[in-house]
Amino acid sequence: MRRSTIIGAVLVGGLALAGCTPSEEPSDQPPAPGTPPPATAQQHTGHSAGSTGEHTETDREFAQQLLANRQQVLELAGLAASNAQSAEVKALATELQQAAQPQVDRLNAFLSSAAGQQSGSAPEDEADDTDDAGLQTPQQLQELQQLSGAEFDEQWQQAMLSLQQSAGQLARIQQEEGSAQEMRTLAEEFVAEDQATLDKLNALA
Repeated sequence: MRRSTIIGAVLVGGLALAGCTPSEEPSDQPPAPGTPPPATAQQHTGHSAGSTGEHTETDREFAQQLLANRQQVLELAGLAASNAQSAEVKALATELQQAAQPQVDRLNAFLSSAAGQQSGSAPEDEADDTDDAGLQTPQQLQELQQLSGAEFDEQWQQAMLSLQQSAGQLARIQQEEGSAQEMRTLAEEFVAEDQATLDKLNALA
């Protein structure tokens, strides 16, 4: 009897231990509210958050608008080489051209890198992107192309002032609201030179 009792106790204890084993296996049930997620899930979530938000819609709009602005600066600078009368206008046009070309290259590179990201703006919002860039209309450009001499110099100066003032405003907005470091750096560089360029343009009068 005593031996049977001992064997029975051992069997009962073994069954009790076996019944506890499944609780140690991963459960298909969702965790209780407030339960921290596994470490691997936390790491994955943190990585995803860090890999987004490098470029915002503000950054892209700034790049698009400033690119259109700088491209027109290049166009007007080239036009001054053939139509301007003043040597000062021609010299400043060359200087502005040399400053604008690297900016165009940087803006194109940035927009290419951000091309795969979705835009949060509606198509009707993007249609007005160039309105804040101070651009001359196609008609104004055509009229300027037909001018020469002192009359050209005067109209060219006004067009360049409009472009420079608008670009400076865009750069200041980017400084305040932009996120992409490359575009913030470009904006800072532009603002640092903005007043000196405006002074040179105003000195043509």
